Amino acid sequence: ETTAELPSAQPTTQPPETTAAPVVTTEPEPEPTTEAPTEPLDPWSLMKETFFGQGSFVDEYEDEYSYSYAIPGIDADTPGAQEINAAIDESFGAWVGEAYAAMDEGRGPELLQVGYHGEVWEDVLSLVIVCRSIWEGDYYGIYCYEVSTGRWLSTAQVLERMNVSQEEFLEICRRQFRQYYVDMYSEIPEDQRETYGYYWGLDRVDSDEYVNMDLQVYPVASGDLVVIAPIVSLAGADSYFHPIHLRLGGVG
Repeated sequence: ETTAELPSAQPTTQPPETTAAPVVTTEPEPEPTTEAPTEPLDPWSLMKETFFGQGSFVDEYEDEYSYSYAIPGIDADTPGAQEINAAIDESFGAWVGEAYAAMDEGRGPELLQVGYHGEVWEDVLSLVIVCRSIWEGDYYGIYCYEVSTGRWLSTAQVLERMNVSQEEFLEICRRQFRQYYVDMYSEIPEDQRETYGYYWGLDRVDSDEYVNMDLQVYPVASGDLVVIAPIVSLAGADSYFHPIHLRLGGVG
């Protein structure tokens, strides 16, 4: 059976290094404030849904697929919001378009679901998109938006907001990725671990290939930091994404 394939590249969830020139207006734009809001922000009031579609499909092999696609965006007229919305459309919107194209051709779509939710910490909205596919597990798109300034925050800027150094962040990730891997495969008997490639994966899970500043992160209301961790897999794909709450402050 032939299925539509997701693009091999991960979604672009970091702000571009350069931004477009500011739009010239006839009136001066107000200066952004850096003061945090006095009232808790409602994440749903800061987001909008730009596309929704759902249904079922039966392919030529009589296999039935149910699908649901919800594409979100930031509901604000700022350069940062516009950049985020364009990036979401370019990646997740394109994936949904490929899924519909597969169905038009009589093939079952590999992409089954796109959903989202929002998290708010101080004045940072994190728009969390989750894609579920048949073969490749879950894909995530994390877009952190600073409401008070209208900025799209990179991983480095989120860490700076949370007073966490990049060195501390990477060290905590290495430690917790390794522990997550150990826990995930703890049921493999000691005498079979070499056969299953357990030690091969253990040597890689905390390497620079998987632990670097390209990792997607977002803060939650409690002040915890969630990282979308690519944990080495012993079967199927090279790795699968897992959301992990990081224990900050040097806690083991």
